[in-house]
Amino acid sequence: MQMNKMPSNCSTVQTTLTNCSTLQTADDTSSPVKTGVMATLMCLIFLASIAGNAFVFLVFYKRPSLVTISNRFIMNLSICNILNTFFIMPFVLVSLIAKTWLFGQIWCYCTGFLLNLLITTSTLTLVVISIDRYCAVVTPLHYSMRITPRRSLAMIFTVWLIAVLSSLPPLLGWNHLEYQKDKSVCTVLWSSQNKTDRLYNMLLVILCFIIPLIVIVWVYVRIFLAARRTSERARRNSIIPTNSLDEPVETPLKPDRRRSSSVPILTRRLSSVNRSTLLLWRRDEWKAAVTSSIVISTFIVCWLLYFINIVLESLMSSPHTIEPVIQTVSILLAMSSCAVNPMVYVFRSKLQRQELRAILGIAVSLETLTASGRPFSNFTQSRDSPYIYRQGSEETDIPEVECIHKCVTTTTLTSLVKSDRDESLMSQLPN
Repeated sequence: MQMNKMPSNCSTVQTTLTNCSTLQTADDTSSPVKTGVMATLMCLIFLASIAGNAFVFLVFYKRPSLVTISNRFIMNLSICNILNTFFIMPFVLVSLIAKTWLFGQIWCYCTGFLLNLLITTSTLTLVVISIDRYCAVVTPLHYSMRITPRRSLAMIFTVWLIAVLSSLPPLLGWNHLEYQKDKSVCTVLWSSQNKTDRLYNMLLVILCFIIPLIVIVWVYVRIFLAARRTSERARRNSIIPTNSLDEPVETPLKPDRRRSSSVPILTRRLSSVNRSTLLLWRRDEWKAAVTSSIVISTFIVCWLLYFINIVLESLMSSPHTIEPVIQTVSILLAMSSCAVNPMVYVFRSKLQRQELRAILGIAVSLETLTASGRPFSNFTQSRDSPYIYRQGSEETDIPEVECIHKCVTTTTLTSLVKSDRDESLMSQLPN
């Protein structure tokens, strides 16, 4: 009876081995496709990062007047991006294609240290930029006292110091660096089962992701709420009520003085000014909301998967259950921040794009250049793009609504009254 059962068992084992071999063949067949897709994405990120950050340095080099206190933080971020682009991405690309590390153990340690250093510096610089913008928008009158040139340099130095101190432990024995095939990069062994190594991993996640995310979300929510409150206060204090735009407007004329024929003209002009000002307020609120959403969402998209992967590898008893493609994608998303940051923090500004186009020799219409009411190389304030442009802080995304309201309303009403008074006097002169 036992001899009769043996062929059945053997056939079962043979079927299992056949299925395993089929799965392995299918996996081997799909591996080149995955590798090609990942390598193509890495090449695109590499080229976009070079172009974006090179343009940032080109604009600041050709326009020294743009190197304000706020833009020092932007330049520091671009330095991190360009270092990551030249000293990390090429080796990730080669390792992704070759499926192994070809550059020696010493360079593996160097790239692992640089990767942690630049990631920490980038995320902390984003925190500094958000704090700078908070001070510029929410408390603009105190900005020059709080963010001085010396303090800005001290903030940048502190960011690099914290990044160096947090990246040194793996070289000194607290956890260690090694090449990881699924990530195609030399980095900290997040899957170490040592409790002290896990502690280091968690501290790095808190320092580089959790604290920056909390600060950035809080700051940009406060900026949006401040812009909204200022806009509402400006509407309430408006000279012309918003619910009576079509009603006649009482002009401040003396009782015993004959009403001028220019009163209806002034009424229509005031109503038109008030409508345009309301549209400006609404646009500013929307722009503040969009800017806050873009900054927060790009930070989350670029870094969330990378740090979730670190947490899972540190806490799971069998970290190899994480799909290799997820680990590779987490690295690609982290690298993509180098290409995304210039677009989010620099070239969303219309005037920065105009400067770049002028430097590259691309034709800019005369209306675009004259709309700002200032020389093209001198940044003060633009009429068609009402953002903060001042030496102390160049806030290119969040409007200062109260200042806009005061400037537009006061200047426009004064010019209207003056022009209509002149027309009335001219009409009374003999021909």
